[in-house]
Amino acid sequence: MNIDQSISTEGSIIGDNYQLYNRCDVLNSILGNSCMIGEQSRIRSSILENLVKIDRNNLVYHSKIGKCSYTGPFDMVFKAEIGKYCSISYGCSIGPAEHDYRRITTHPFLYDSFYNILPKEILLDETLFEKELIIGHDVWIGCNSTILRNIKIGSGAIIGANSLVNKDIPPYAIVAGVPAKVIKYRFEPHIIQKLLDLSWWNWSDEKIQQNTCFFTAKNIDNALSEII
Repeated sequence: MNIDQSISTEGSIIGDNYQLYNRCDVLNSILGNSCMIGEQSRIRSSILENLVKIDRNNLVYHSKIGKCSYTGPFDMVFKAEIGKYCSISYGCSIGPAEHDYRRITTHPFLYDSFYNILPKEILLDETLFEKELIIGHDVWIGCNSTILRNIKIGSGAIIGANSLVNKDIPPYAIVAGVPAKVIKYRFEPHIIQKLLDLSWWNWSDEKIQQNTCFFTAKNIDNALSEII
């Protein structure tokens, strides 16, 4: 394990073999075994499963991140549920806060006492992260992408760099653009269904090791027929 005296882990439960780097904060969170938190990253009220790697200068807020998923530097994740084996590149914003545009102003002085404009007793009880955000397993999110709230991204999807995702993405779709649109699918529909039924991301490490050829094969049809 790598421990620096500038690290804060107040209120957290942390598994074995962790790596916590300079000036990172892990507050009121649960980290599984062999997690890595990069320099100056902040983990707030979140759950990280085994072997999650958070790069430097990240903020992970009230979120859950599945086994073996990782982020790049300068990512922000707000109240999201992210599956296993996800690859998140750098500069991504996942689930940013939403402001209520239906009121006269969108400014947070309506509910934030910091500005000291409205009396505390009449501040609105706003939840900026009310709408859910669910990202499936084995999803690849390209650099500088933004994923809005009230979105479900299917397992196996690929989000192209610099995309803005404002609607649901089907499993194994490749999307890109502002807003993001489906360009194509990674596999034929019958293969996609087989992969979803297989749910390999729930396999044990031992079963993945036993089926190495399945993961390295280029002919998916043949690989599916040879699974142990």
